[in-house]
Amino acid sequence: MLARILAGIMLAGLWAGLSTTAWQAQAATFHPRLDKSEWQVEASIFECRMTHPIPFYGDAVFRRRAGEASRFHLDSKSPRLKTGKASLVSETPMWRPGLKPKAMAMVDVKQGSKPVQLGSGLTERMLAELHNGRKVVVTRKPWYGADESVQVSMSSVNFRAAYRRYLDCLGSLLPVNFDQIKRTAIYFPSGSDELKPSEMQKLDNIITYVKADPTIEAFYIDGHTDSVGKRSDNLELSKHRAEMVSEYLSLKGVPKDKITTRWHGERYQVSSNRTRKGRAKNRRVTIRLEKAGAPKVPRLARGNVRTGAQ
Repeated sequence: MLARILAGIMLAGLWAGLSTTAWQAQAATFHPRLDKSEWQVEASIFECRMTHPIPFYGDAVFRRRAGEASRFHLDSKSPRLKTGKASLVSETPMWRPGLKPKAMAMVDVKQGSKPVQLGSGLTERMLAELHNGRKVVVTRKPWYGADESVQVSMSSVNFRAAYRRYLDCLGSLLPVNFDQIKRTAIYFPSGSDELKPSEMQKLDNIITYVKADPTIEAFYIDGHTDSVGKRSDNLELSKHRAEMVSEYLSLKGVPKDKITTRWHGERYQVSSNRTRKGRAKNRRVTIRLEKAGAPKVPRLARGNVRTGAQ
């Protein structure tokens, strides 16, 4: 009888120990169940986003904006990882035994809702590993100081179908995004109002974007020169430059009533006119785009402004 009681106690203790170990492993590891692994794609001409929900953690997000390279970040609903360095590893799933894990990199972990943010190089490597059927794991000590490591795991299950949609989206992105064109400088040769091909490409990118974004409601075109020559001549030259840019935009489909054209001569320099590089930066027309609901740009002195069709 005593032997049976002791055996029962030992068995209960072993079961409790196994249960505790299993609970700790579950608490320290965040990954989707194989039958619940999802990859969600949001697609537009402005941005492509592929999201992998990770239960009890948040999301793993691959993202590419128009005009930019792909990036990756973890979106955490609450603090999980300790600030410092985490390991990024590619592992084979359990149904493909025998292949060793690949150490990809040590990556920065920071405080906040996006503790891990990666550039294009590592992002593309992660996509390649997932496409090859491997899972990607981020491992780091927990923020609360426990000894066991926390693992955030991305599954390759159901990845490929979503990745095809993501790639289709990448092929339809605009060449630029709003942040890249909302303040654009068009540069000119000394004493000239000629538009170089590289500067015309900037204008074409703006036109392509604004045709796709109906929230753009105003264009402010400002002409400038360096300080070489007479001030009166420079004022006239800045006017010609600004009007040339305005005319180019309107000929390409931008409504004239949305364009305000201004010219300032050698005023408002952005660099020193004592150097060749500085003068080159001052010989410019700046384009400022305004979206619906944004603060209005104050007008300058009458006589230096032309608004809409004249």
